[in-house]
Amino acid sequence: MNDRSQLKFALAALSAGLAWGYLRHRQSGRAALMAVLQGLEWFVAYGGAAALLTLAREGLEPNEDGTVDGERITHFRQVVTERTGTEG
Repeated sequence: MNDRSQLKFALAALSAGLAWGYLRHRQSGRAALMAVLQGLEWFVAYGGAAALLTLAREGLEPNEDGTVDGERITHFRQVVTERTGTEG
């Protein structure tokens, strides 16, 4: 699932969480706050935060060829071999 469809799915979970949180706590004086917390919990649980971060990273990184390969270089390894000149 790509990041845009993942974000749409998480937004649907957010709205469902808002509705469920309000219905569950409608007798309480803090029903709106509890609904927002429930919605945010479901949004994060269904990958909304990760999708937002990925889309933000894609927007900030320059991309010359227009394709996204999905891999990033995290570290380099350098191997040094010593040659003395006396080897055959």
